[in-house]
Amino acid sequence: MVMILGLFLTGLLAGMLGALLGLGGGIFLVPALTLVFHLSIRAAVGTSLVGVIATSAGVAAMMPPGRGADISLALRLEVATTAGAITGGLLAGYVSARTLGVLFALAVFFTAGYTLYKARRPSAFSETLFARHYQVHHWPFGLAMSFLAGMASGLLGVGGGFIKVPIMYAIMGVPLGVATATSNFMVGITAAASVFVYYGRGDVHPLVVIPTALGIFSGAMLGVRLMSRLRVAWLRTALVVLMIIIGIQMLVHSL
Repeated sequence: MVMILGLFLTGLLAGMLGALLGLGGGIFLVPALTLVFHLSIRAAVGTSLVGVIATSAGVAAMMPPGRGADISLALRLEVATTAGAITGGLLAGYVSARTLGVLFALAVFFTAGYTLYKARRPSAFSETLFARHYQVHHWPFGLAMSFLAGMASGLLGVGGGFIKVPIMYAIMGVPLGVATATSNFMVGITAAASVFVYYGRGDVHPLVVIPTALGIFSGAMLGVRLMSRLRVAWLRTALVVLMIIIGIQMLVHSL
């Protein structure tokens, strides 16, 4: 009973952070399941994929009109993400995991730095999370980075939201709230396609998945409610801090 409650509370925190930052929650859940609950990495990833779907569903269910994902943007970027995931799976046996980890850590650091640089503009202090009228820029770069995010998922088993959100916000000109909602929509699609592979291998355990997924779904709905009360600066700062932490973890793990 204690373990079930612990899984629910862990999922609650992961779902809330995943909904707020557009990362799906998996980036928090996998380390917690392996380090705290001593699950195998495959079982942790399988559980995380179900949790990502729960986060995406929770965000979609609770988002009020005008504050949801940009579906057109999501579907275009998802094509590149899926291609990257397939490519990453094919290259997994040929590229050194250490090299990949270093490259992705550098990409995370660059994105965090660019996000901070953009935040120093005078207009950044008057922006809103969910602007109704905006123009998406730099499509080639956005598609290329979505491909990179897909490769990160296929090669390293991490979600691509930590790449997609800052790229959509800092480079493509998408409001931060729209970027997080769009990222949650996309990671749900990617996870739904991947979870069947883990289920077929027997890496999805119902006694672990059910309480965790319920916690994540509840946390995602809570995160959506909190999002409307947060300032852009707070959310941006949390995103940058998280990217730096993820980058350091990937770099240390690789080296």
